Amino acid sequence: MRRTSPIVLIVALGAVFASECAWAKPADPLAPTRAKLDELETCLGKSDVLSTLRKGLLWGWEKPGTAPTLNPPKPPPPPVDYMESLDRDAKACTAASALPDEEQRRAVLDSVRRDVAAKAEDCRRFGMGRRVPVSIRTVRGDQAENGWQVFYKWSCAGPLQPEEIRVPNLTSPASVELPPGVYSFRAEKRNPAGQVETVAPVTITVGSSPTVPLELPVQ
Repeated sequence: MRRTSPIVLIVALGAVFASECAWAKPADPLAPTRAKLDELETCLGKSDVLSTLRKGLLWGWEKPGTAPTLNPPKPPPPPVDYMESLDRDAKACTAASALPDEEQRRAVLDSVRRDVAAKAEDCRRFGMGRRVPVSIRTVRGDQAENGWQVFYKWSCAGPLQPEEIRVPNLTSPASVELPPGVYSFRAEKRNPAGQVETVAPVTITVGSSPTVPLELPVQ
């Protein structure tokens, strides 16, 4: 019986391996984004808003003034906190669908739809998923007042209240970058007497402009 040379065997195995590698498809960096959009569509149903967001996050909207190309490059994956925001929307949508109270269920689902709509419009305007710079000032009358701590959270109606997050620096201004969406902002400060003064929450839509300036009036 004729034996195969070890060298010939190694060369043959190498050729097979190279052939398989040539046919192997590279990993899709946008696969997690596609999966999250599919999850939202399963819960909310098909809509023009979700189609707009899907087009922007997976293929990219052309920015105004850019030259048309035959093969425009795909957008990069959304930032990590943008993906976390999509995941939060999907989880809230799923949880709302199980709420026995119809009014509460509708309120949460409407909050999810508003958040998704803000993302879709911002994506259409700026071509892809991004983080939006938000600058918050606290003002007393027409004068800025410094030293206030700012807190924000996703604005969700109903019983599914998200955790409040503190902006790292004090006013004025306090600055943070957020995924597009609908948020509630408030501020607080301890006065010289040791009492905590608060500014009532203000709800705004973050997105659809390069930056978002926000003034919180101090009473």
